[in-house]
Amino acid sequence: MDKEKKQRFSIRITQSNRTSLIAIEYEILDVYLMDAVEAKENNNKEVFKMNLRWADNVLKELISVLDFNYELSAYLYRLYTWCREQLALSISLYNTAGIEEAKKVLDKLGKAFHELAELDDSSPEMKNVQKVSYGMTYGRNDITESVVPEANRGFLA
Repeated sequence: MDKEKKQRFSIRITQSNRTSLIAIEYEILDVYLMDAVEAKENNNKEVFKMNLRWADNVLKELISVLDFNYELSAYLYRLYTWCREQLALSISLYNTAGIEEAKKVLDKLGKAFHELAELDDSSPEMKNVQKVSYGMTYGRNDITESVVPEANRGFLA
């Protein structure tokens, strides 16, 4: 994942509610998986393994936020664990078969969480962060980000 994508994800995370955060994690997971596939195509074994380890870390994070008071969490836990096993197989066999299998499941789950995020109108999880607005500038296709200054940003006493 390049620096620009990390910055974009960071900005989106600061502006997101709980459901949107999960949807963003699926996007991050997808980027790592696609970067791993690209590394395999370029025969770069170390980058391949590194991206799969980062993808595995995202899956561990998704597991850690499951609320087992809901029955759905048990099913998600099994799916995430199976996906982690598929990624481990891809690392050990140095192929993309496990990635492809895991992506089939993760793409569907990611789409579902994106749809849920659109329905969730709760406030962002992070408080006291700068607001970011996007808009068109003089260029035909240029999008810029503007940070809206706030008088009460930082620690509240």
